Amino acid sequence: MHLESTVSENSSIWPNFFIVGAAKAGTTSVWAYLNKHPQVFFPRIKEPAYFMSSPLPPEFDAERFFQAPEKYQRLYEGAVGYKAIGDASTGYLWDPKSAELIHDVCPDAKIVIMLRDPVERAYSHYCMFETVGREKLSFYEALQRNQRELVTANGTWHLCMYLEYGYYYEQVLRYIETFGKENVGIFIFDDLNRDPRGVMTAICNHIGIDPALLDEREFSKIHNPGRVPRFRWLYDAARSVFNAKLRTKILPRSVDNWIRWSPLFYKREKPPRDERAARFLQSLYDPDINRLEELLGRKIPELRKTWV
Repeated sequence: MHLESTVSENSSIWPNFFIVGAAKAGTTSVWAYLNKHPQVFFPRIKEPAYFMSSPLPPEFDAERFFQAPEKYQRLYEGAVGYKAIGDASTGYLWDPKSAELIHDVCPDAKIVIMLRDPVERAYSHYCMFETVGREKLSFYEALQRNQRELVTANGTWHLCMYLEYGYYYEQVLRYIETFGKENVGIFIFDDLNRDPRGVMTAICNHIGIDPALLDEREFSKIHNPGRVPRFRWLYDAARSVFNAKLRTKILPRSVDNWIRWSPLFYKREKPPRDERAARFLQSLYDPDINRLEELLGRKIPELRKTWV
């Protein structure tokens, strides 16, 4: 396995909790709320994706940590004395090997899983890639292409995994079987939106930190919202000149954040969802949600919001 490290056990600091996904299900908000907590340490990279069984593709402007244990360990050099040390990489939930790879190094880790109506999740995922120009097809056409790709993907990671990320049953089961049900916290996107204080209190209790130290001011902020460029031609032109990695190197963070989120450049409205696509997804996901609810021993109506 790629996690063998030359760093001695006494000098190594590894995470003791993981936000593993699902992507587009509120994980950025959870990360942001916990990142302000004085008992929590996160590295400078939000999603190092070290415990993936295959590297992120080159289309992602991301720093690479795959098969680089010493480099990953350096992310945690400042974590001495923190009660909770985290890694928030959403690829870990889907990846068929991540739970095992994490357990090999961090067997006592607490796992945080966020779930969202898989139809909403897939559409949010699609809108993200459509916004940045990585998706040219309509939502329904992209789903049909994705379904054809499942035949040849053979469990390997690829860029536009709209369908795969929403099959929660097998993903959640892997973590429960690997870490034990008591160490896997399942939280719902809609509950986080409705009652961020309540959900974050439960997450704090799950990972063993004091919920009274949460920064209440963070709950009024919107983290990683969906957005659409107001001027597509300007967005495409700027993106062709400045990729994300270059932008973060040459611009102060405050300026970079303003460019990324300013209402001058973006609007919050998403295009209308294709109902044909929604019905297609519902037919795929309904049996999976039934199995998940049986596994967890409770009904989760929030995962079927789009069914009505």
